[in-house]
Amino acid sequence: MTATTTRHEIVPLTFGGFAFQGRIVRGPGVREEPIVLVGGAFQHMDAWGRIERDLLAETDVITVDLPGWGAADRLPPEYGVDFLAGALDHLLDQVAPGPVHMVGASYGSGVAHRWAQLRPDRISRLMLVGTMTHVTGRLRTRIARSVELAEQGRHEEFTAEVLDLMLSREPGVRRQAAVRRCLRGLVETMSEADVGKYLDNTRRLLDHPGDDAAVLPVPVLVTTGEHDPLTTPRLSREAAARCADARFTTIYGADHLVHLERPTEVVDLALRFFGGRPLSGLPYCGPVEHVVCGVAR
Repeated sequence: MTATTTRHEIVPLTFGGFAFQGRIVRGPGVREEPIVLVGGAFQHMDAWGRIERDLLAETDVITVDLPGWGAADRLPPEYGVDFLAGALDHLLDQVAPGPVHMVGASYGSGVAHRWAQLRPDRISRLMLVGTMTHVTGRLRTRIARSVELAEQGRHEEFTAEVLDLMLSREPGVRRQAAVRRCLRGLVETMSEADVGKYLDNTRRLLDHPGDDAAVLPVPVLVTTGEHDPLTTPRLSREAAARCADARFTTIYGADHLVHLERPTEVVDLALRFFGGRPLSGLPYCGPVEHVVCGVAR
């Protein structure tokens, strides 16, 4: 797709006194509801790459730097997920007042999930990539350790901790060396403001009380890489079990950064799910489990 076939629009907004912005990319021919992408802690709204490009063949794409993300204002950790869901709702009221599909990835999955709980009338289908209901145990200790290292300015150790949290060393992960170099470069070049946002967002994650047990009534697909060391397949499966109508699967040859390692497969899975097409027998993922109110079917 060439630059002449798409139109970009930046939408500056303020919510609760914090500046943030959304971005709309309009494809050449719209046949589906727009797809909203809510990314992780290191994901800026213009950094979706091949995921965005391939989705544009089907529909418009909306991305966002919510407060605390990217170029948006820093957001103190006492502002929780409900505030971020409110900011997302404010954006979508402006740019997509009708139904949307949504992808929430990693840190952004909690915001996407909460928005869908609050506005089930506005969402057709929800895909969560690398998610969990809450942070406990050894994982909580390791994430807190990354905060401690960042606070102390021990940047080399902080970088190593972040990489080990997100990336697997298991053989068979696609583009493993390239993705590791990419993430290392991103973390090593973080500005003081970027580190501050990481600290705020990670404290917000650690302070988050978890899912409030309200059942999400819309169709949901939960997935992650089969080797994800952060939001492991077990944790992701537990998140799927909290939904009224969910599918769960893992993508082969990937870890937490599945969108970089297997972007073509992530897009194919998303478009199949959003389009209501069958998910069975796909060569790049495990068997798709249908979970209805916590019960596998």
